[in-house]
Amino acid sequence: MYLKKLNKNFLLATFSNCFFFVNFSCFFLLPLFLDNLGYTKTLIGLTMSSFGISSILLTPFCSSLIDRYGKKLLSLIALFLMIISSLSFIYFDNFFVIICLRIIQGAAFSIFFNASSAIASNNLDDEDKQYGLSFFSSFTIFSYFLGPFFSEKLITSYGFEEFFVYSSIFSVLAFLLIMNLDESPSDSKVQIKVSSFFKIIRDEKIFDILFANFLVASGFGVVMNFVSLYLVGKGLSVGYFFAGYAIIVSLSRIFLSSYIRQSNLFPKVLLMLLLFSLTIFFIPAINSLIGVMAFSILFPATYSLIYPILSSILMIGRDHSISGRLFGALNASFSIGVNLMTLFYGLIADLYSFESMFRFASLLIIAGVVLILIQRR
Repeated sequence: MYLKKLNKNFLLATFSNCFFFVNFSCFFLLPLFLDNLGYTKTLIGLTMSSFGISSILLTPFCSSLIDRYGKKLLSLIALFLMIISSLSFIYFDNFFVIICLRIIQGAAFSIFFNASSAIASNNLDDEDKQYGLSFFSSFTIFSYFLGPFFSEKLITSYGFEEFFVYSSIFSVLAFLLIMNLDESPSDSKVQIKVSSFFKIIRDEKIFDILFANFLVASGFGVVMNFVSLYLVGKGLSVGYFFAGYAIIVSLSRIFLSSYIRQSNLFPKVLLMLLLFSLTIFFIPAINSLIGVMAFSILFPATYSLIYPILSSILMIGRDHSISGRLFGALNASFSIGVNLMTLFYGLIADLYSFESMFRFASLLIIAGVVLILIQRR
């Protein structure tokens, strides 16, 4: 259950990533600020989506810079950008300036999350990667509690200026941690070009991992973005789901990942994907509090280990010099699955129904798993 070797760099990456994600997750409440400024729902939606679009489009460039100039330097730059952009919301209310700030935050996220993930992975032995990366990612879930939960109370009791200061403080803490990171000169290679990002992901085995990650992201996105509207529309509380999700994902990543044997990991991921898809398929059957509570256990239980196991498969045996680009590709595939497929599923919900949307999303994941199995025969 425990890592054989715990080193300073791994712990610094884990806790700095947690602090960064607090800053990041605070901005889930940015719509409250924009609504207070009188922005329309369309402008609010555009502002929020600009972060994800920026992060996706900049990933090939940013992840190549990480491997070229070093994880520590790029992490510090990303944290500086996050601090400045978060505080700048205090002084600007112009729509185009706010869009620019969100784009900067998207770039900072793309750089820092990929860099910190690469640092954590590079400081783990291959036999520790599965559990170590599960432990690392579990702290991103914990940060959602420190972020939106306390931020909402801060906004209500004090105001938005205090909220933006509060959010930026956590990136300052992350900056101080990364300053203490040890990085050798060999951790950066000046000859790396952006085009190498696309050469790496064309590898057949890597592409299968990215496609599986895209599939789980598409299911994650449709649930996290629409289940609250669906359950509230049925007169059911959604709070139990989000509480259950945070608890189950955190606990399973910390305590269960080490019990999964490292042999034949990818087939195990495909089985998890199938079970994950079934939980989504049966969302329309939820009609009571018991149903909500059952879903709040089954959905995160089938989802929780897929991303950390995929990341460990991706990194085991790989050269440290390409770790930034590998995590960039992995996180880009997840972002595409969440952001682009959510738009598509929203259209299905408008044209047909939420029930049709959830079942189509489930069947698409099953079809994707079948395609992977056929391709690997």
